This record gives sequence, structure tokens and C-alpha cells, in this order.
Amino acid sequence: MINPGITASLICPACGQAFLTMQQSMAGVTQCPHCAHSGPRANFGTQSQVAGVAQVRRRVAQAQPPPDAAPPVFQPPSLFAAPGQPPAAWPASPPAPVPRHAPFVTRNALQHSEALMPVGEPPEPMDFDMPPQARGSPWKGAFILLVLAIVLGAAGWLWCDQSHPPASAPMAADTASLPSSATPEVRRAQTPTQAETSAAKIDLPDTAAYATDAKALVHELLAADTPERRAACVHEAEKHTAEIEALFGSSVAERIDLRLLARIPGLPLTLPGGQPLPIFKLATSKCAAGAIIRLTTGTDGKRRIHWPTFYETHEGRLEAFLKQPGAESAWFHVGLRPSHGLDIPAELRPKYLTFDVQTTATSETRFVACVERDTRLGRFLDRETDWGRAYLSRLLVRRLDIEADAPCMIIVDCEGAAER
Repeated sequence: MINPGITASLICPACGQAFLTMQQSMAGVTQCPHCAHSGPRANFGTQSQVAGVAQVRRRVAQAQPPPDAAPPVFQPPSLFAAPGQPPAAWPASPPAPVPRHAPFVTRNALQHSEALMPVGEPPEPMDFDMPPQARGSPWKGAFILLVLAIVLGAAGWLWCDQSHPPASAPMAADTASLPSSATPEVRRAQTPTQAETSAAKIDLPDTAAYATDAKALVHELLAADTPERRAACVHEAEKHTAEIEALFGSSVAERIDLRLLARIPGLPLTLPGGQPLPIFKLATSKCAAGAIIRLTTGTDGKRRIHWPTFYETHEGRLEAFLKQPGAESAWFHVGLRPSHGLDIPAELRPKYLTFDVQTTATSETRFVACVERDTRLGRFLDRETDWGRAYLSRLLVRRLDIEADAPCMIIVDCEGAAER
């Protein structure tokens, strides 16, 4: 049994047929189950609205007569008919054929707002009212705009504050604004390091003048035909007369010829002292790798060839010394540079400071010099040398027998380290 309080009988305004629905809200959308017409609940008629209708009839819409058919003639009843006589009947006309798919149309006596639409005309557009809970709040858009304006304003203020820092006031004004009880901060002046102090005292040498002197001295040494001329080219020649004459004297069977004389790029520092000094490569017929030439200024102010550096690198004295077995120590003039110590075993690297040693101008034969870190000499070399710099020094070394990728030596002493 259908409960009339829950269901309602509606009449579709499109097809005119009645149907039951459980939709009670007048703002809801209702769909006819017969013709699938949809619309607001208020546009569908009810049984109470059509109570005055005597009968609902369905009939087939009349087909349009063909264009060539003559329209029927209307004949009103004669005004001269006798009283009581029925009016003349309408002329009979043959029934029009019914189309196979002619739409069914129901006409009733509903009000104009609920009447069926004429055949062939589209229904009037309907206004749909959204329920209050489905409608958007008018304040929602304003609230979003307000939040967006606040965010943009804050971002603009931060950008302006960072791009335009406040100008610093004069120091006198800052000092005047401090309370009288405030204690001024006292900072200790930073003490410059030894390397910075040395750099401030260093005067860069005139490399062009050094190059001119080196060229003149080398040519004179090789061309000299007397011991006096050769001695005039060497610094403190009286200490090295025997070696000079053994190498360039007139009794030498094979003369040494000049192959190349060029300045080596960079300015190595003396160790100790840290004074920059230009050095040169001298390649001869006896030393193709090139000996190291450095100049020393004498008491008379003239520059001359530093003989120990030239002689030891020209004759390969250090290389020959390391090839001899034994634990004897000897002094050598070398060029050295701090290294990572990758040539020695990894377990020994924490124990030693390591240096790459250069004994020729091209360093074809490479040596590794080691010094123990936790010693006076190790701390001296660590303090006096900087990473990436080359140095010229005189070292007391001896052979170090360890498994390494290059010949190794242990540094026993460094000339000038005792004074520091």
C-alpha cells in the first residue's frame, strides 16, 4: 500500500501522463519516467491542480495536410433556419492517415503556467533554483582576495627590507647613544703569521737583470781558457777550485758544450729565509736533463754562479748517493715541494711529512724526502713551508729503505734550521 504522505502524484507538463514520486522538495529536480523530461519539482502538476479537469484524453496529433490539398470550408449555420431545427451538419471529410511515429499529445484544462506546450514548438526555458546549501557564499571571494592582498603585501615588505638595508649611523652617534655604564668591547689585535711577515719584507728580484747576468756568466764559464776567468764566474770560487778545474779545466779530454739556457718559470723561495730567487735551466752536452743555475750576490755586490747547486745537479750526485747501500748521511742542495706522500705506504703517512725532491731542471728522476712529524725538524719544516710552493735548500739526508714507488730519503737536518 502506498503511503500518500510520502509519495505524490505528479503530471508531466510534456507528455501529460501521471506518475508517482517521492520527491518532496519543490526546489529539487524531477524526471518523468515516461518521456524522460526533467525539470524543477514546481513545474510538474499535481492531482489537486487538475481536479477540475473532467477527462484527460490522448490523441494522435493531426498530420499536416499535403500542400496541394484544399483546406476545408467553414460553413456557419444559417441564420434563417427555422427555430428548433438543428443546424446543418459539418461536411464530412475523409480521415487523415495516421503517421507511424506520430507523437502522442495530451491536452487538458490546466492553467496557462501548467498547460501543455503546442505541438511542434519547443518548451519554454525553465529556471532552476539551487538549494541554499549548494549556493556559494558571497563573502568567500572577498575573503580570498583579502588573504591574497595580505600575502603580497608581506612579500613586498620583506623584499624592500632586504634590498634596502638601513644606513649605518656615524660612529660618534653610536658612541653617544651608549649608556654610561656600558663597557666597551676590547679585542686583541691579530698577530700576523710568520708567512705574512716574511711576505711583507720580501722584495721581488729583477728577473730581467738576473737573466742577463746568468747568460753572461754561463757563456764566460764555458768559454774561459784560464782558471782565473773561470773563478771570476763562480761565487766563493776558492772553495771549489778542484771541482771547477776537473769539469772545465784545460786538461779535460771532452769539452762541455752549451745546449740550452732558459729561465725556469716561477720564483722558488730559499729555505730558511723565504726569499724569492730566479733559477735557470742549463742543458749541456753532458747533462741533457739540465742542471739548475742559481746566482748569489757576493760582498762586492756582484752576482755569480752558486757552484754547489750547479755541480750537484749537473753531475747527479744525489741520485748516485741513494744508489749506494749503507746508512751514511750527506749534504745536498736540492729543490723541494710539499707532497701528499702517496708514494710511501699508507700506514707510514701519518708518521712523516713528505716532500718531492728535484735534482734536475726537468725532474726526470723523482725522489721523496721524509721527515718525522713529532720532531723539532719536522715542526720546523711544517711551519716554514706552504702547500704549493717550491723551495731551494741544503739538506742532510740518508737513504730510507722502505717499499715505495720512488727512491726515498730521510731528512736528518736542514741548513739554517738551528737558528730558527
